[in-house]
Amino acid sequence: MIKIKVIKIKKLMLFIIAIALTLCFTVFSYQNRKTIVAMANLETKGEQSLVHKINSNLFERILCLGLPALETVNKEKKVVIDYKSAIGNFSRILTNVDLLNPETYFVMHLPLISLINTETAMTPGVELPQGFQEYENEHETSENLSPSEIKEPEDIEVEKLPHVSGDPLVLIYHTHTTESYTPSEKFKYTPDNTYHTKDVNFNMVKVGEVLADELNRLNVPTIHNKTFHDIPTYMTSYANSLKTVEGVLKQNPSIKIVIDLHRDAPVSDLQKAREITTVKIDGATYARFLLVVGTDKTFPHPNWKENYRFANFLNDKLEQRYPGISRGLDLRSERFNQHVSNKAILLEIGSHGNTMEEALASAKVFAEVLADAVKELSIAE
Repeated sequence: MIKIKVIKIKKLMLFIIAIALTLCFTVFSYQNRKTIVAMANLETKGEQSLVHKINSNLFERILCLGLPALETVNKEKKVVIDYKSAIGNFSRILTNVDLLNPETYFVMHLPLISLINTETAMTPGVELPQGFQEYENEHETSENLSPSEIKEPEDIEVEKLPHVSGDPLVLIYHTHTTESYTPSEKFKYTPDNTYHTKDVNFNMVKVGEVLADELNRLNVPTIHNKTFHDIPTYMTSYANSLKTVEGVLKQNPSIKIVIDLHRDAPVSDLQKAREITTVKIDGATYARFLLVVGTDKTFPHPNWKENYRFANFLNDKLEQRYPGISRGLDLRSERFNQHVSNKAILLEIGSHGNTMEEALASAKVFAEVLADAVKELSIAE
């Protein structure tokens, strides 16, 4: 009788252990899918061993399921059954989709998604009040390259332009369309705390309008695109503006000069920014220029040096005619969509410390200098 009881007890214990192991396997399989994927890709990703990546709570939970008595050892009361996870696991058993995790739906249809580590991409360029460090300023955040790093033969000249005809030659657009200036007597409006507005009478659209009108008046055929690219978020500004520019260039292949028109915010303090970006020349007050040139450090941009030569050419002409009006060239590691043309520039006119009047005065100056540059570079008939 004793032997029979022992045999029955052993069978019962084996049955309990089998159930516990089954539960452990289920929990491990469905609650730790990402860990399994990580193990499968461990060699290709060159990451640390799987053991280091598994949370210790997982092992504790598995042991407690197999040996419930261990629950009494832990001073903290823990829930053995996680109903939220149970619902997700049950839905996965039936459909391969966790109802509480939308990512699993896409993984089921696009398996490669499970292998991709994603993170939010933030487009720099948000000017926030002092004290905010969450976002990067457009011209303070990345590697600034020194022009001395560019070693080229001195006899390399800027590429010539085709003879100016009636077809569009210049495109003006705005990646950060809502950027605006300090309100003034003539331009009264209420900006937000970062000096942006959707009103086209007070943001970069107004400056672009004056610049385009002046260029057209000076017989440089110009298109001005007024699309908003930084609404509802700055995060996709450059992706949005790239689509716009590519569309315009496709419809107007004659365009050779592409200008992304901005205003700067070198520092958040309004008065300090004004001191940096304002100049008086012959009694007139102007918002100073900054020409930003992207390189191939971040994205492919094989012809960026031609953009650099063109920007340098314009900068020299600006300084010859209006000494002190330019802050020079800002050579950057980003591309800023300048791969669309061999004469693409990002032009900053003043900062949020300037007024609209000062920015418009500078826009007319730039139009004058650019028109002269076009004449000099144009191939005669």
